[in-house]
Amino acid sequence: MEVSVRLFATFRQEAGWAEKRMDVPEGTTVQDLMAILETEQGLRLIGRPVYAAVSQEYTTENRVLQTGDEVALFPPVSGGRGE
Repeated sequence: MEVSVRLFATFRQEAGWAEKRMDVPEGTTVQDLMAILETEQGLRLIGRPVYAAVSQEYTTENRVLQTGDEVALFPPVSGGRGE
């Protein structure tokens, strides 16, 4: 099945791409996808903080993906100006 993967911040920089369509097996979870990205794309995602959203809704790593889902992965960020 095909899903769209979007990477943000340092993940985008490490991968060298921002968005990619990927074919993954039926029943793939967000965690499975992160393992695929590690193996096939050389990204280091497992064991570090990762926020995930599927079709613009925050989710857990256990979420099973569906054909056509858009998966966004990004590291925790901080910022702003303290008073």
